[in-house]
Amino acid sequence: MALTESEVFDGQQEARAVYTVPPVDRKKVVRSILMMIGMTSGITAAHYTWTSYASTYAITRQGMDAEGAYWVTVLAQLIALVSLPLWGRLSDKIGRRPVLIGFALAMIIAQIPLMSMINSQPWTLFVASTTALLIVGASGALLASVLSEAFPTRIRTQGIGFAYSFSVAIFGGTAPYLNALFNSWSLGWMSNVYIMILCAMTGFVVYKLRETKGIDLKDA
Repeated sequence: MALTESEVFDGQQEARAVYTVPPVDRKKVVRSILMMIGMTSGITAAHYTWTSYASTYAITRQGMDAEGAYWVTVLAQLIALVSLPLWGRLSDKIGRRPVLIGFALAMIIAQIPLMSMINSQPWTLFVASTTALLIVGASGALLASVLSEAFPTRIRTQGIGFAYSFSVAIFGGTAPYLNALFNSWSLGWMSNVYIMILCAMTGFVVYKLRETKGIDLKDA
């Protein structure tokens, strides 16, 4: 059993047999990688904060019952999961950039109020996590398409693999640790500011990107 290559890839392989395909512009590729790392930073940091750390914060810092915290987190994630196709459909109508910029602005505005509302009652975590994950869902629904549209076909897998893995490892993977560290120092506001700064980076990068809605993914 083997995977089937995409029609675009097969078409390029056939084209190489007929004529020489122009080389990839390395400067553009490096720029795309850096842009995608920056764009993914706020998305992945917010995602890990609200899918992983928020329940830990509620239990260890606010005294919430562990079972209640975990169940409301599951429910919040299920609700966010259902929203993904809706965000994707919206982006197909109005474009990727407006939705992603909307995510960045909404997360910057909501991060502190949502985290501050969490106390020992599970419903507070449910409301905060559901709201936050619905916002994060706006970016998560589009991430794969935007990453794909940022790189030419010939190096798409390499570009996405490096940019996404690097950003998740540096910004997403460390987010729960940094959140816990700042709160252990009684500097919880710093964990919120960290998420807000990264979301601002995401918004800035998306603002600089061209709109990719409806473009042809074949190499120019």
